[in-house]
Amino acid sequence: MRIRAAIGILAALAVEPAAAGALAPACTNEVRQDRLAGLTAQGDLVLETELLAKLSGIRLPDGPPYRQQALDWLKARIDQPLLVSVQGHRDRWDRRSLRARLAQGQGFDLGHGLVEAGLAVVDAGTDQVFCQPELLAFEETARERRLGLWADGRYNPILAEQTERLKERVGSFAIVEGRVRSIGERKRRTYLNFGGHWAEDFTIIIPRQTWMRMAERGISANSLKGRILRARGILQSWQGTALTIDLPEMIEHLEGEGLRGDRDED
Repeated sequence: MRIRAAIGILAALAVEPAAAGALAPACTNEVRQDRLAGLTAQGDLVLETELLAKLSGIRLPDGPPYRQQALDWLKARIDQPLLVSVQGHRDRWDRRSLRARLAQGQGFDLGHGLVEAGLAVVDAGTDQVFCQPELLAFEETARERRLGLWADGRYNPILAEQTERLKERVGSFAIVEGRVRSIGERKRRTYLNFGGHWAEDFTIIIPRQTWMRMAERGISANSLKGRILRARGILQSWQGTALTIDLPEMIEHLEGEGLRGDRDED
């Protein structure tokens, strides 16, 4: 098993005292009781308070059979009382991002359970803050054990040099791994380049505000150059392919021999 630097270099730095203080207001919202009344066809939660919600920090699988398995997993919890903590404002689909735990027993966290079962991937790209760095460790364990969607090689991380595979996934969620070859710092964005041909290779695009947050945590261009990173989000076509990262924690630093994307698809 690959050795990870903490839970990912940026996620780990996020829990240092200074950073933790900055995130605390958004990650310690009031917990209240509610009930899971149902699910929408898109997999959103319908709570008894008529609140439309999504579980924060995760994404359900896009296709069969794993998406239906995830929906069935959630449907089995309908009518159960929950303890919920809302995080962030309503999104464009009128949903609130929240954490939900079963009110009975040990307070089982629904997001944790889905990721641990391999029925969801970590994705906080639409959230305002990432409050659950432990989800990355749960996902890693599920991937190592080939649970749920991780039994299907097409969901594994893609190597940055696999340009054709990346192009095929444009417009879809993907996890990409590779070594940073060069970095371009500009006024509005910073570019992490993973190849020598900027018009064809993979790039991570980091908006200025996000880059500033990373700098506050001790991250610099010099500290990232040559590092093996894993990033996640919706792949876009941009001078090759690219991921725009709005939350620092959606980039992880990997250590050890080999990359997950080295494995052949089943």
